[in-house]
Amino acid sequence: MKAAVIGNGNVGMAVFSMLRNVRGIDEIVLVGRNINIVRGEVDDYLDAQVLDYAPAQKLSSGGYDAVKGADIIIYCAGAARKAGQDRLELAKINSDIARSIFSSIGALCRDSIILCLSNPVDVLTYTIQTVTGISPNRIIGSGTILDTARLRRFIAGIFDVSASSVNAFVIGEHGGSAVILWSGVRIANFDIEQFSKLMIDDDASIKKDMLEKAMKQTGLRLIQKKGSTAYGVASAAARIVSAITNDTKEILPLCTTILERYGCKGCAVSVPCALGKSGILETVPVNMSPDEKAAFENSAECVKNIIAGLDI
Repeated sequence: MKAAVIGNGNVGMAVFSMLRNVRGIDEIVLVGRNINIVRGEVDDYLDAQVLDYAPAQKLSSGGYDAVKGADIIIYCAGAARKAGQDRLELAKINSDIARSIFSSIGALCRDSIILCLSNPVDVLTYTIQTVTGISPNRIIGSGTILDTARLRRFIAGIFDVSASSVNAFVIGEHGGSAVILWSGVRIANFDIEQFSKLMIDDDASIKKDMLEKAMKQTGLRLIQKKGSTAYGVASAAARIVSAITNDTKEILPLCTTILERYGCKGCAVSVPCALGKSGILETVPVNMSPDEKAAFENSAECVKNIIAGLDI
């Protein structure tokens, strides 16, 4: 399968590197405005390909028309979020960029699956869907997969267990209104309160508000420390692409406009999605407490309000 990575910033290059180890991807093209730079990046990787043990793939570069024939397009272009930047300001800038790019290449990617990583990912997933008119199951945003990974990491750290032993979902907006489904968090088949009492003591109580705050502020802290985030979202992209190319039907929390099952329309937010070779096979229902359901509906409204302020 052929994958095209649009954007050669920190995220785009991290994704390009990760895709070189995804089984089922035999061709990768790096796409950007500055042809000389993307060509130089790929030439650098061609040198590395001779020396490493990764599967030999066809690596190339080009302008936006190089997405032609791509089975999967990973969109990483746009302005990076700055510390303290207003989300609506970033949404306007990056929505305009996405509209410009996909208005010009829409005819070339009718049969592609488009994975959006750029922020605000919910708004841009909705923008790309609107501009291209491609089937909604083929437009995917990375959404809250990274929020979920961060939550699992923090919970695992409390109990000194592997993050793979923590089952949890974060849904809604990839942002301040993201919703942790605490009622569904499980560690070795125990809910988090039961597990804490078993593993710590009967009086143990998990400070969920502190965990939620830590999860939601991780991205901002990374931006303040190093100016950007890249490796986490690139790993998320590789996981999503692998699920598609290998038709695994893995269930991941991803951004989509297919929200009828959740009673939403006019936006894109994250819900659990089963992935396969045609993209999103179906959205998967989850049990929510009344408070979680209200929080999810509020999260969707937050995204709708940002979309309403844009000319999409």
